[in-house]
Amino acid sequence: EAEKEWKIYSNFLPRNANVVRTLFDRKGYQWVYPERTFESDRAVGIAVRDYIFGEGRERAVRRVREVNSKGQFVGRPLVGKETLFQEDLDPHDVRAFHKNFCKLQQLAEKYAVFFNRKLLSLPGIDCSKVPTIQFLDCWVMMFDTENNKRGAILVEKMLDHEKYTKWNTNGGYVRTGTTYPGSATSFSAQNGDYHFTLEDIPQAYSHFTYNASGRRFLVCDLQGVLDTKKHRPVFELTDPAIHYRERTDRRIDFGRTDLGEQGIEQFFRTHECSDLCRMVCRQWIDGEEDDIIQYESIHEGPSMKSEEEEEEGKEKTTKRVKFAL
Repeated sequence: EAEKEWKIYSNFLPRNANVVRTLFDRKGYQWVYPERTFESDRAVGIAVRDYIFGEGRERAVRRVREVNSKGQFVGRPLVGKETLFQEDLDPHDVRAFHKNFCKLQQLAEKYAVFFNRKLLSLPGIDCSKVPTIQFLDCWVMMFDTENNKRGAILVEKMLDHEKYTKWNTNGGYVRTGTTYPGSATSFSAQNGDYHFTLEDIPQAYSHFTYNASGRRFLVCDLQGVLDTKKHRPVFELTDPAIHYRERTDRRIDFGRTDLGEQGIEQFFRTHECSDLCRMVCRQWIDGEEDDIIQYESIHEGPSMKSEEEEEEGKEKTTKRVKFAL
C-alpha cells in the first residue's frame, strides 16, 4: 500500500500547534487535562493520516501516531475518529462532538465492570480462561490547524484489524457459534450446572446492561478484538451503541446509532438467552460507589405471579440503578 500524506501537529518550533490532550470526566461532567500530553516521553506532537481507512454511521477513522521533534513516529499505533457531518461541529467548542462518544464509552465500561464482577463470581468458573469485557480508553487531542483554526480528534488504541469482529450490531444482528462454524469455545462449570460459549459472553453483556440499568437502556453494537495474549483473555471493545428507552420528553441522546425502544426490541427479537444470561441476570448485588444493580430473572412472556406477589415484589425492589450521564 502506497503511503499517504500525514499532517503533523507539533509543539516543537518553528510552528507550535499548541497540541493539548483532554479527557471527559463523566462523574464531574467536565473536561479535564492530564499532566501528560503524550503517551511517549519522546513525543512532542501527533501525526494524522489523510487517508480514511474506516467509516461508521457517524465518524471517519484515520491512523494517528505520536511524533518526536524530528517528525518520526514514536509509541504505539493509534486511531483518530472525527465526524462525517459538518453540521455536528460546534465552532465555539471543537470537543463538543466527541463528548457524547466519550460519555457513551465510559458508561459502557462502567457496566462492563459490574458484568465482569458477576461473571467471575459464578460458581465453578475458571477465571483464568473466561474472557471479560473491556472498553477502550479514549481521549481528545486538540491542536491548531493550518488555517489557524482549532481542531480536535478523538484518539484511542489501534486494534488489530485482522482480528476485528462484530459480535452484535445496533440493528439486531447477533454473531453466534453456528453463524461461524468452529469459532465457538465452550465454558462449563466444574459441577456441570451451566454451559456457555465464547459468543455468548458479549450477548449476555448486552442483555445484562438492559436489566442492570432498570430497563432504561441497552448497550450493543459490540465490536473489537478478543485478546488472548494477556494474563487473562479480554474482549477489547470500541464504538458501542446505546439504545435508550424513551420515557419522558427529556430523552438522553446517544447519537444517530441510538434507536431507542425500537433498537431494544430488535435486539431481543434475535437474541437467544444462554445459560450465562440466566446466571448473570437473577439477583441483587451491592456494588461500589453506592451503585445498586438489579439482576432480574429472565421470563418468557408475562409474569405468572399473583397480585399479592407483585405488590410484595414492588416493595422489595424500590431501589434503582444510580448513574451519572
